[in-house]
Amino acid sequence: MLKDINFSDKITQITNGSNQLNFIECQKLASMNDPEGILRLGYCYEYGIGVKKDENKAFIHYQKSSNLNNSNGMYHVGHCYYLGIGVKINKNKAFMHYLKSAEAGNSMGIFKTAICYYYGIGVKKNNDKYRYWIGKNSDYGKCTHCNEYNTNKAWCQTCDPDITIQRWTSKNKDIDDCIKGFQIRTNKYERIIEWIPFDRLIITEEIGKGGFSTVFSAIWLDGIRKIDDDNSNYTRTCEPSGTVALKTFPDSKKSTDFLRIFDNHIKCMWWGSKLKIYGLTQNTETNEYLMTFISLDLYYIHDGGYIHADFHSGNILQDGGIGNKMQSYISDLGLSKKNNENVSGSIYGVMPYVAPEVLLGQKFTQAADIYSIGAIMSEISTGQRPFDGYKFDINLAIKILNGLRPELAFGTPKCYIELARQCMDPNPQKRPTAMDIYLKLNEWSKSIGDLDDTDEIKKQFLDADEIVKKLPVVLPKYSDFIYTSKIINTRKILDAIEDSTLIELYISNNIKITNTNK
Repeated sequence: MLKDINFSDKITQITNGSNQLNFIECQKLASMNDPEGILRLGYCYEYGIGVKKDENKAFIHYQKSSNLNNSNGMYHVGHCYYLGIGVKINKNKAFMHYLKSAEAGNSMGIFKTAICYYYGIGVKKNNDKYRYWIGKNSDYGKCTHCNEYNTNKAWCQTCDPDITIQRWTSKNKDIDDCIKGFQIRTNKYERIIEWIPFDRLIITEEIGKGGFSTVFSAIWLDGIRKIDDDNSNYTRTCEPSGTVALKTFPDSKKSTDFLRIFDNHIKCMWWGSKLKIYGLTQNTETNEYLMTFISLDLYYIHDGGYIHADFHSGNILQDGGIGNKMQSYISDLGLSKKNNENVSGSIYGVMPYVAPEVLLGQKFTQAADIYSIGAIMSEISTGQRPFDGYKFDINLAIKILNGLRPELAFGTPKCYIELARQCMDPNPQKRPTAMDIYLKLNEWSKSIGDLDDTDEIKKQFLDADEIVKKLPVVLPKYSDFIYTSKIINTRKILDAIEDSTLIELYISNNIKITNTNK
């Protein structure tokens, strides 16, 4: 019976080998009165996926799905009334269905309900119910669709999100919902997350490979969105043939689970991360999905309530930027978690960058990310990756628990050494926050740029610059492969040390722990 089929099984049923909607399978599920199958059948009719496009039939199926209490169906009915898709435009009915979907927890419905309350679309304006944070501004000109003032440069919050989501489909409903969910909340033209046809990308080279994915450099023929400002006459345009990075998603040929990773990246970007994500694409030969992006970040990730959970130098991208000024970006949020999310059993990571409490099976915290910063600081100091020459095994884990830390080079500024060691303190509560580190680095930057050559911080860094010129070049002992993320079995580490006094000493001095892996 249908009730015995779980959601992921149903998704497999109604998609083909390329993860695209299968009209025939959608029909089968719809005939069994499955709300999601009915919704997706409507989607096929709306966009002409496997069948002749028919907006009237699309609306009918969305209504059926809505009547079966599908929140996405409710949203789509509202959207049809709003734009006149298969039915006459009726803003009152649009609002009513947006509200129903919002009350059912649909994210797109929640946002559209807020927009309706703010602008009085189908309902009386009510700022108390939703204090909408974007105000209209006459400086941005008027929208060509509604003739109201734009809410941003060449962008109307009332019209443009709806227009944007109507212009494309990946032919995969889950992916469309994910991207369109972000598009409908977009408040700037330049921030639109896109579905990028693969034939608009030219891969030029492989630039990195990790434990979970491969990164390529590519030319995006259509280019990155931008606004031309000619005396406040804002015009939408793009930078053609721009260079972007493409990151593969593991197992994306078979499942859409990778959308959680994509979702994390976008949310961290919205919280302020400088790594810009442009959208998703699919390799039409391999059916593999890839994320398109460019090469203070950790603070914004933490401020958004997330933990990176796999932070090492391989996840830092560098870009020459403008005027050859090097810019660095934190990437690869595939293992990122919410701050209150528990983790048990084995973990993924690169052992030299993993905090000791995490090696003992404790949950990832933001303080664990800070420990990783300390390890990266040692790498910057020495020019060598931490613990190069060691085997990344239980013996190294025990040494780390016993206080072993990556070295810092002779001549490294005292202030730098102190901060790195503070980041790698065995007690997570004694480590600085990402904001503490940002403020300290900013303080150093100001001192170095100061004209006063007697400044103590400046002298330390200038002396270090002279010393480093005399240091020998040390070649790496291990290949890049060993520094990719792999499974670390915390249970085996605990089993190896729980009979010794080491774990008791570490626990009593630094953290409270119980062996939850048993």
